[in-house]
Amino acid sequence: MEDAVIRVLLVEDNPGDARLIREMLRDSGPRKSTMDLSFADRLSGGLERLRSEKFDLVLLDLTLPDSSGLETFESVHSAAPSVPIVVLSGLDDEAVAVRAVQFGAQDYLVKGQVDGGAILRSMRYAIERQRLEDARADLEHQRDEFFSSVSHDLRTPVAAIKAAIGVVLANEPQNMPASLHRLLGNIDLAADELTKLIENLLEMARLQAGRVELWRSPVDLREVVARAVRNIEPLAAERNQTLVVQVPDQPVVAEVDGERLGRVLRNLLANAQKYGREGGRIWLALEDRTDEVCISVTDDGPGIAAEDQQRIFERFYRVSGSTTTGTGLGLAIARALVELHGGRLSVESAAGAGSTFFITLAKKRSDS
Repeated sequence: MEDAVIRVLLVEDNPGDARLIREMLRDSGPRKSTMDLSFADRLSGGLERLRSEKFDLVLLDLTLPDSSGLETFESVHSAAPSVPIVVLSGLDDEAVAVRAVQFGAQDYLVKGQVDGGAILRSMRYAIERQRLEDARADLEHQRDEFFSSVSHDLRTPVAAIKAAIGVVLANEPQNMPASLHRLLGNIDLAADELTKLIENLLEMARLQAGRVELWRSPVDLREVVARAVRNIEPLAAERNQTLVVQVPDQPVVAEVDGERLGRVLRNLLANAQKYGREGGRIWLALEDRTDEVCISVTDDGPGIAAEDQQRIFERFYRVSGSTTTGTGLGLAIARALVELHGGRLSVESAAGAGSTFFITLAKKRSDS
């Protein structure tokens, strides 16, 4: 950051500490760079300056006359989420330091244990990390916009292909060669797969942009389960897999978006059918608890390694060595939709022992 003016806001209520920090930074900084250090002695004053001025970094004391502890950090971070914050506190508490970093602080320094050079290095590293994070976020946004745009553009030609193949198949002559019939059928299936891919890309783009709205209503989850099972039955039959479904005899009602929850279940069942053993079993269970419901989907496949069990919910992540095809979007969409309901999607698995995915949902929405 040569020849650049670094604008820093120091939020510190002790005038002696503020003067000492200013002198330490002045004496440690290289002559070819300039630091513009502004000062606020209260949280309220710091927040006001963050709202009206642009800063490259905040040096923050957690103990102020009008705020103390991690609440001080949370207030500043909420007011300026894109400005890196280095905590410079007199409190030498490792637990508080770890929590501050977990909440988004770039560093936690203890007064009296660091010199001006260490503070300056921490500030520069914090600014650079924030710059890289902003660049990464911008690239992700561009990628999401690209996928959304391409998906929209592909919808029309794919729909035209699907319609044209449908007309041909519906009017094929009786003497059509079997090889040509199979070719048309393959084109029809490929169009279906491409349609699913486009819908996944669009749904992921909507979720990332926060444009997915749930249409909740009281739904008997047994019906959602039954529809999802009917959808997967033909595929399971092709591999001689047995579906074992366990649901209560009485209605299990929850306030959910039935269509989107059904999409989650169809994805989990499709994965169980894909990764499960040929001739094996797929279990689906619906459990009615006091204030919540739990839906589990279990397969008898190879299982998921411990190091992959959280990463499988990331966008585009594919388990190394997997022989099955896929986009790596299904589980990311499934978890996002469950969390949009205020629920949890988790997995339990062991190598060679299959996998179980759990959907846990409250029966009533928390804001009702």
